Amino acid sequence: MQKYTRPPLRQTGSRSNTPSRGQPAAPNGTVRRSDGASGAPLVVALIPSPQAGGPAEGEQGAAVEVADMAEQLANLKINSGSMEICTIPEPVHETSTHPGQARILRDESNFIQNVGQFYNQQDISDVILKIGNQSYFGHKFVLAKSSDVFRTMLYDKNWLQSGLPEIILEETEECQKYFDTFLRFLYTAEVNISVDSAVGILCLADKYGVTSLKNLCTQYMVEHTRSPLVKNALNWYSWSKALHMKELIHQCSKTIAWNAEQLLISPEWHHMDIDFVSDLLKNGDLVIQREDMLFRALLHWLESEERREHFHEYAKELLPLIRFPQMQVKELISVEKSDLYQDKELKPLLKKLINKAYRFRALCPHQTDIDVSFAQDFYLPRNYLDLAVDNVHMQKTLRYGIQVDVRTYVGSVPSESRDGEWKITYRKSNDTWTLQIYCHESALQGGEARVQAVLIITNQDDQVVQVEESEVTVCTRGTHLAMNATVPDQDLSKNMAVLFKPIPK
Repeated sequence: MQKYTRPPLRQTGSRSNTPSRGQPAAPNGTVRRSDGASGAPLVVALIPSPQAGGPAEGEQGAAVEVADMAEQLANLKINSGSMEICTIPEPVHETSTHPGQARILRDESNFIQNVGQFYNQQDISDVILKIGNQSYFGHKFVLAKSSDVFRTMLYDKNWLQSGLPEIILEETEECQKYFDTFLRFLYTAEVNISVDSAVGILCLADKYGVTSLKNLCTQYMVEHTRSPLVKNALNWYSWSKALHMKELIHQCSKTIAWNAEQLLISPEWHHMDIDFVSDLLKNGDLVIQREDMLFRALLHWLESEERREHFHEYAKELLPLIRFPQMQVKELISVEKSDLYQDKELKPLLKKLINKAYRFRALCPHQTDIDVSFAQDFYLPRNYLDLAVDNVHMQKTLRYGIQVDVRTYVGSVPSESRDGEWKITYRKSNDTWTLQIYCHESALQGGEARVQAVLIITNQDDQVVQVEESEVTVCTRGTHLAMNATVPDQDLSKNMAVLFKPIPK
C-alpha cells in the first residue's frame, strides 16, 4: 500500500482536542484507519466546511486546505483495516498569548537601509533641491512623507514652484552647512549631530516640520546643557526661546542660574542682550554671593558703550527686578549715595524701590501681628551664598549621624548679626543624603521660623553641578525641617554648601 502523507494543516485553534497517533479516537472528529502491518490507527483530521453563504472572514485558507485533503482521501486506497469517519468540533480561536496567534512582523532596519540607498541618487530622482551652489537629487514621495512643508511645496498647485523639476530653497549659511545632514535623515532616520551642528539641524527640522528630528535635537541639546556646561546653555538659550522649546529653555535657564556668579564677572556679560538680562534678573534660582553683587553687575552692563543710547530706557525696565529688600542696610545707603541715584530721570524710581526695602525691614518682623504680606518675588531671597551655614567635603567626610550646630540671622530681614541657633544632623546612605534641621528658641520670631533649606553641590572647580531645595517649612520648637537629596554622580560632586533661606509670608 502506498504510504499516506498527511497534508499541511493551518492551525487555527488549540490542538488539545486532536488525538495523537496511537490514542483512541474521539467519539467524532477523525478518520481512523488500521495499518495492516501493526494495527496502529492512522489519524487524519477533517476540518468542517464553512457555513452556507461562503467562508467566514479569515477561513478562506482553511477551506482550501480542506479541499486538498478531501482529494487526497478520495485517492487513498484502503487495502486492509477499517475506517471510521466523524466530525471534528469547530476549533477554538486562539487568544493573544497562543503561539499561533496572528501578529505583525517588521523588518525596519532592512526597510530603512533600502530607502537610504536611494539618497541623493540622480538616476532615479524626480526632483532637485537647489540650495545656494549645491544641488540635491531627491524623491518627492520620501520628502512629502517626512515633511508637511515639502508635501505642500511639491504637490500643492497653489505653490509657485509646485511641479517644477527643480526647487530653489533659501537657507541661512548655518543651515546650508548642515542641509546634507538634515536631508539624509529623511532617508535613513539617523542623524550625526554635534555641539557645532545642533542649531543648524534644529532650525531645519523646525522650518520643515520634521517633528521626530526636532525631538532628537532637543534631547541632545538638553543633555549637553546640563551644568556645568554653561557655554552651551548660553549659546542655545536664545534659540530655545525663538523656537518655543520649553524643555530646553528650562534646562538652559537652570544651568545659567546655577553658574550666574561666573557669568556676571565674565567679558561675555557686557554683550548680553536686553531680553537675556531681563530673564536673568527675574530668575529666583540664581546662585550668587548676595543681591548687591547683582546690582553692581547690572550697573556695569548699563554703562557699557553698547547701551549708551538706551541707558534710561533699559534702566527703568531692569532696576525693578533687583531685589533691594534683600540688601543689607549699608548696601542700601551706598545705592542712595551713588551717581545713579542722582540721575534726575532715574531718582524717582530708585527712591521708590529703596523705600519699599526700608518698609520691608520695618514691618516684616511684625508680620504675625499685622495684616501685611511680602510674598511677591521682589521680597524673596535668591540662593545667596552668604546664607550658607555649613559646608561639607562630600568625599572626605562620612557623615553617618553627624550633628552640627550652626547660626543664622533671626527672621526674614537680612542682618549681619547671626543670633539664631540651629542644629543639623546628616545621614548618608549610598547616593542619598538626609538632613534633619532643628531650630532653637533663639531662631524663632513670633514663635516660628519660615525657612527653606538649599544644598549647593559643586565640583572640584567650584562649578555648581546640582541644586536641591526643600519645601518652605514653618519650624517651631515642636517641628523641624527634613529633606533628602540624591547625588547620582558622586565622583563629580566634591563639596556641598547648606543654605538657610528665611522666607517672609
